Amino acid sequence: MPSALKYTLIGLLSVVILAGSALAALVFWVDPNTFKGEIEKLAADQGLILHLDGDLSWQIFPNIQIAVGEASLATPASSDAASAEIVRFTQAQLAVALKPLLQKQLVIQGVKLSGLNANLMVDKNGVGNWSKIGNQTKTAEAAPSEKNSATQDLGIQKLQLDNSTVHYVNAQTGQDILLENLALSGENIQLNNTEFPLRLSSEIHFKNAQQNLAADIELNTKLQINDTLDNFMVNDGDIRLSAEHSNAQAKLSAKTRLKLTATANMKDALVWSLSNLDVQDTSLQYSAKDGTELKLKSLDLTGTLQPGGEPGLLRLQSELSYSAPKQPAINTQVTLASTLSIDSALNQINSSGTVFTTTIGNETISIKGDAKATIEPLSYQASVLLSPANFRKIANTLAISLPEMAEANSLSKVGVNATIKGDDKLIVISGLTATLDTSTISGDISLPLGEGKLTKLALNIDKINVDHYLPLPAKETAPANSKGKTSAQTPSPSSDEIALPRDMLNSLNIDANIGAGELIISQLPFKNLKLKLSAKQGITQLSPVSGLVYDSPFKIAAEIDTRATAAKFQFKADSKQLPIGKVLTALEISQELSGLSDVDLNLSTSGATISGLKKNLDGNIVLAAQQLRLNNMNIERAFCQLVNRLQQETFDPNNWPLYTDLKDTTTKIVITKGIAKIEQLNAGVTKLALRGDGKVDLTSDSFDVVLNTRLAQADQDAMACKINNEKLLNRDIPIRCKASFDSVGATSCLPDFRVIEDIAKEKAKNKVEEKAQELIDRKMGGENGEAAKQLFNQFFKK
Repeated sequence: MPSALKYTLIGLLSVVILAGSALAALVFWVDPNTFKGEIEKLAADQGLILHLDGDLSWQIFPNIQIAVGEASLATPASSDAASAEIVRFTQAQLAVALKPLLQKQLVIQGVKLSGLNANLMVDKNGVGNWSKIGNQTKTAEAAPSEKNSATQDLGIQKLQLDNSTVHYVNAQTGQDILLENLALSGENIQLNNTEFPLRLSSEIHFKNAQQNLAADIELNTKLQINDTLDNFMVNDGDIRLSAEHSNAQAKLSAKTRLKLTATANMKDALVWSLSNLDVQDTSLQYSAKDGTELKLKSLDLTGTLQPGGEPGLLRLQSELSYSAPKQPAINTQVTLASTLSIDSALNQINSSGTVFTTTIGNETISIKGDAKATIEPLSYQASVLLSPANFRKIANTLAISLPEMAEANSLSKVGVNATIKGDDKLIVISGLTATLDTSTISGDISLPLGEGKLTKLALNIDKINVDHYLPLPAKETAPANSKGKTSAQTPSPSSDEIALPRDMLNSLNIDANIGAGELIISQLPFKNLKLKLSAKQGITQLSPVSGLVYDSPFKIAAEIDTRATAAKFQFKADSKQLPIGKVLTALEISQELSGLSDVDLNLSTSGATISGLKKNLDGNIVLAAQQLRLNNMNIERAFCQLVNRLQQETFDPNNWPLYTDLKDTTTKIVITKGIAKIEQLNAGVTKLALRGDGKVDLTSDSFDVVLNTRLAQADQDAMACKINNEKLLNRDIPIRCKASFDSVGATSCLPDFRVIEDIAKEKAKNKVEEKAQELIDRKMGGENGEAAKQLFNQFFKK
């Protein structure tokens, strides 16, 4: 047994010595420099000039390799330029196959490059310095390859690149890209769908005139690639990335680790899938020059995405913080989950069970829904549920300035539930149910994308106070007049010269139907409101508008024609038992009239400005009421003032109420060119019968009305003043009411004291008549006396 072991060891040693001798003989027998010309010729065939600056040498450990010293690659010189060096490296090692080498053939099995320095440049004409590679023309057709498929397979047992640099400069775009400390390694690289490991690391720098980017990347994965380079598979992919980006406005930094398993096929069209996606330990920080900062940290994204395959669930969560000048920092958690499916052509995307949540200012924002979309042709549909949230708190937390609103708690509850679908021409919102504080808005909306197309609205509101969402009315500060009273400020003269928005009105194309169970606007309470609005080609119509205001039924029809420079308006309205005083108060119009009245309006006007509309106003207004009150004016007071003067009695102007109650009033007002004329006014004041006429000038906001009062003898005891002169009974006593709208007071209605003169003249005339008749009776008597009286009466009447 020891002898057998001895001879066995001697035999093995002999084999090793023989192999070493053969290898030594090979090193001296095959000179690697014999391949130098062949290698340079292969490079020349690809349009490259290869300079092997040193001799080639053998290395036999750990395997047979050809060592190359410093070398460079360049493109051939053009007629006007020297050759441009593209690549230079300090050392290369090529592992070669032994069997072909014995036949003086070079088959490379491994490559190691050190100190690679590649310079890729694009000139101002957009031509790269590598453009001539592989473009050498051949006059003769290449001979058919006689190699079998086995010899055509590319396989490299080991690929290694270290301590290398790649520099890309584009003079046309100003881009400058630098890869430093580039390292690449792979083992058993086969282009036959055999898995092999690959590692890559580098420092990346990018800059142009607007921005700078610096990044570190590290990739460790297993690849499978086919021989046609159109099918890839990434297994156990592990990517670590950190980057910083900056420009004149902001700075962005990011760090992440990405693990994935993916496939990609590019044979006919790109088909890819991510059977495993795991983004971990990700952070992102955005810092703007104005002090705004946004941070995402602990961001995790997991899931699958397989175009053309089964739907995949994606989950994302992250901590988010946001800060800005003059605003407290916001810290919140963001979560998103959705099941996605994409077709193999990447044209159709479906999302189901999507849930997005975040918290801002202790208010949770929750959005749920499903969606699907087609890219070509574009179409989409989504159901969205935004749970009610306090958007005022959210806005305050985000330092968003909301428009001024009268109600401090407005927008404290806002939510939406709707279905949205559309394409590149139309957006349709259907099944809308929106919560706005205490209001619920439902309906459908159709919004066209493009000018001149019809917009449709069909909305219903259960109840809403519009005034809550409007600014508070500006408080007028009026200077004190000489009597210590205040007068309202009159608008600036230019306010009436505001031009109508004709271009905007002419561009409208709307068909809207809006209903409201309860609606308050300008303090006017409407119920069962129905409004139909149509606008097309410069004609805007409100017809019909109906409902109740202060429980008074009304109907309105209006039309605005803005096609011409001077727009035309038509307005018709009627209401039953309208509380006029409440309406005037709500509209903040001087409340000179109050009470319940039937109202019938028919108005028209034209103009390009507000003042023009006032000047051209035509139409009529009819009021019919059982009880009206004329405020700040007392007609009975004016009547009694005249009575006391005629009876030469003292008149006390105090202790009279500042109003006049009108009974059974019928009034017709005709408006012509902005002047309103009272054509008919019949009413009763206490026991005074009242008739009148006059005018109201809308251009100067003033009125001048003469009221003829008449008191019957049977009604004289009902008056506040005692009437001793029968001449004041059964005759017209004119009262003149004249003032501007903002200065109506106790002295606005005064009697026409010329009546006293008329009564005095009548009294003198009666005395003359009486004396004349007595004289005729005494002097003439009988038939002659009667004839004389008739002659006298006819003469006196003249």
